[in-house]
Amino acid sequence: MRVLLALDESTQAMDEAVRIARGTGASLTALFVLDTTWSDYIGHDWLSGSNSRGGYIEYAGEEDLKEAEAIPKLLLARAEGIDVDVKTVAGRVRDEIIKEAQAGAYSVLVMGHPFKRGLAVVRDTAKDILGKLPCSLYLVKTPAQ
Repeated sequence: MRVLLALDESTQAMDEAVRIARGTGASLTALFVLDTTWSDYIGHDWLSGSNSRGGYIEYAGEEDLKEAEAIPKLLLARAEGIDVDVKTVAGRVRDEIIKEAQAGAYSVLVMGHPFKRGLAVVRDTAKDILGKLPCSLYLVKTPAQ
């Protein structure tokens, strides 16, 4: 059995993925996606000449890089005693999750719901990927914040 965890800030999803891996002896792979679609979402620079769009895209990228370090460290601390393979990729969040799920022969994809990764916060990632997954999808309820 192989478990894929779509990494976001949900400690509940992390804990469930770790619980499943420990309980079944499954391998655990965690996927963190650096969202590269911010420029698509915010469109043109609405304050022409002010570079506000470019500044925001740069800010979003820097925040993603900080999370790419912090979130996997949090998972590894919670998964003490089991092997976790952490992968970081860049792209459209839902597309990268689907790509990894299809390539990895996983039994289950675990993810927080709502999923909070980059622009996935404003999109319904679970709905977008459900019909495209070759494995089961386990949504872990995440408290509203």
